[in-house]
Amino acid sequence: MHNSQLLKVVTSTVSIACFLINAFTSMHLFLWVGLFFYLICLLLYFESFLYKLIISHKVSAELLVVSVMIIALINNQIMSGAVVAWFIGLGLYISFTIVRKNRERIEALIKESRRTARVLRGERVREISIREIKRGDIIIVPKGDMIPIDGIIIEGESLIDESHITGEPFAVLKKPGEEVISGSINISAPISVRASKNGDESYLSIITSEIERALKRKAKVQEIADAFAQIFISSIVFYAVVIYFITRNLNITATILAIACPCAWVLATPTAFAAAIGRLAKESILAKGGAPIEKLSKVSTIVLDKTGTITFAKPEIKKIILLEGRENDFLRIVASIESRFDHPIANAIVDYARRRGIKNFKVVKNAEDIPGSGVRAFIDGKEVIIGGSMLMKNLGIELPAIDYRGRGIWVVINGKPRGLIVLQDIIKTHMKGLASKIKSFGVKRVVLATGDHEEKEARRVAEIIGADEYYYNYKPEDKARLIKKLSSEGIVAMVGDGINDSLALATADIGIAVNAYKNLNLVLKSSDIIILGSDAVGVLRLLDMSEKVRRVIKIDYIWAAIFNTVGIALATLCMLNPIIAALLHHISSVFVVANAARIYMK
Repeated sequence: MHNSQLLKVVTSTVSIACFLINAFTSMHLFLWVGLFFYLICLLLYFESFLYKLIISHKVSAELLVVSVMIIALINNQIMSGAVVAWFIGLGLYISFTIVRKNRERIEALIKESRRTARVLRGERVREISIREIKRGDIIIVPKGDMIPIDGIIIEGESLIDESHITGEPFAVLKKPGEEVISGSINISAPISVRASKNGDESYLSIITSEIERALKRKAKVQEIADAFAQIFISSIVFYAVVIYFITRNLNITATILAIACPCAWVLATPTAFAAAIGRLAKESILAKGGAPIEKLSKVSTIVLDKTGTITFAKPEIKKIILLEGRENDFLRIVASIESRFDHPIANAIVDYARRRGIKNFKVVKNAEDIPGSGVRAFIDGKEVIIGGSMLMKNLGIELPAIDYRGRGIWVVINGKPRGLIVLQDIIKTHMKGLASKIKSFGVKRVVLATGDHEEKEARRVAEIIGADEYYYNYKPEDKARLIKKLSSEGIVAMVGDGINDSLALATADIGIAVNAYKNLNLVLKSSDIIILGSDAVGVLRLLDMSEKVRRVIKIDYIWAAIFNTVGIALATLCMLNPIIAALLHHISSVFVVANAARIYMK
């Protein structure tokens, strides 16, 4: 497309130059050479029109240029026809150049997918394409290089920068046996990595492929613009023919056709969305096409998951309330039991006990997990039950009335409550007042939905972020039902962990996944927008980008509408000639595309 436009500009330039030489020297050879290149230019425009008509079944703007050039030829105004072809061709060439440059910036983000890696084969190190890497290959990653494949370090230790993937600002020290993600940077020392995936299955490969697919997906507004352009072109041709039969003036007809090319309509939307997708990708946010970006500007409700989205999945102990006995004895019993289980709450309790100097745990017998509720075990012949208030209620254990903020874990020994451990999830940075910031973009309601059993912890987090409503003890299917209910009142976006909330993300009008780097294949199936890091503040960036795109497209369409209306009116009143019309059209197209491309630079 880009080279074709350049060829049209060159042929029209040569024909104009030849016509000018002939006019000043009366050397008719240049007239014939100019006419030859004029006809080549005409055929190039006609070929573009015919190709789009046959392949895409669409009437393109080239039809108008072809019509102008034929009319100019019939009317013995070939200089005017050549200048019109030159101006419009140059305008489209500059416009496509802006689009191409913008796309090249986007593609610069994904060039890593075509890079090579140093692979140890036998005793030799070979450099091969990343896509040729096989599971089990040993990859040598020098200091300062990008890690080309997901895998496990088998030799060496180094600081790894995963900031653009996980959102964590600090480099992480990785040692043998620890996982590394493709696309992260090896900062401090060379390492050897055993590939855990094939090259085309890696995190980086999946991301680059998805960005390429996203650029091809059309938003609703773009489909409308394309459909409008079809109707507009046909209508303008009909209008120009009618004007000719009324005025019998081919010059007016040619001027109308020259100024009415709908290039601004056709180029504005794809340029804006391509710029937005590229800019977001640069900020580790992957949008699956323009449609979800477009929808975000119309969202009425945003539902937020709590754990992993608003809070870290690492609770911390805030308070221990004893009903009887000594705190260290109480902690030793609880930590002894919890050390048998691998769960965030269990880990928090065990770590807290160890920090308090409790290391010699008691002998635990018959430890069992009560799924989703708590644990039960025997210590010194006594039955110990650890869990939330709902579990105790189900077991018929009466609990004392204690006021606390957070998640309460009760400890009951031989049927008698002995103490309460109050935990709170650590709120991520910048989450305070998140709801009001979201609402500043026109969202009417912000809802918190969490699987936590404890109403008090859900309420605490809801108050911190400023949510309008909160729901607790919600399983994945409960969240999906809530979203269906809210969808009857307007467009709903769900923001949650890509793994645990996949059903809710798929149910929402717009699914926005955070922590997406952990299970990218699953997230890509259930989500429309993917925040590769762990920060839900990315939602604010998305809303801001959606608003910018909407505003830019609106400005471009208003400009195009005013320009075409005024231009066609002036052409009809014989106040323009084809050359001036083509020049104005050229300026209009470049303005619209440049305005849309600004999104990438912001």
